[in-house]
Amino acid sequence: MSGAAASGSEPLLTIDAMPSFDRRPNRQRQSRDPVARYLGDLQAAVMQIFWRRESATVREVADELNKKRSLAYTTVLTLVSRLWSRGLLNREAEGRGFRYRAEKSRDDFLTELSDQLIDRLFSDFGAIGVARVGERLNELSEQESQRLRQGRKKR
Repeated sequence: MSGAAASGSEPLLTIDAMPSFDRRPNRQRQSRDPVARYLGDLQAAVMQIFWRRESATVREVADELNKKRSLAYTTVLTLVSRLWSRGLLNREAEGRGFRYRAEKSRDDFLTELSDQLIDRLFSDFGAIGVARVGERLNELSEQESQRLRQGRKKR
């Protein structure tokens, strides 16, 4: 540490002062829906349709999305194709196109996503990450702890 920093004339940088490594737009990061925080609003809206319905074609998805917004068929085709390429949808041939189905339920998707995030936390931060998770859990109010336990039991 330099003499100036040691004497306190220069403020020490904190993690809040560092640029964010999260490349998602603010709107996406601040979404109330965890699926939208991960996939973005449009892809989350498409997945909601597949979770609500047993299956759908791109045309059916476009028609349902266009009740609330105006999207071109090709835009919806791109969204569905990206979700399929990520393994979130499976498809079977139907006529000249495809019929798509969600590969997993919303709860299974969130479970898998949270497991990946936890694994990354432990991989990146090891024992410090584990200790911090434990400390944060201990800081939860009884009401928050109970709410989290109830959510886990629903699966």
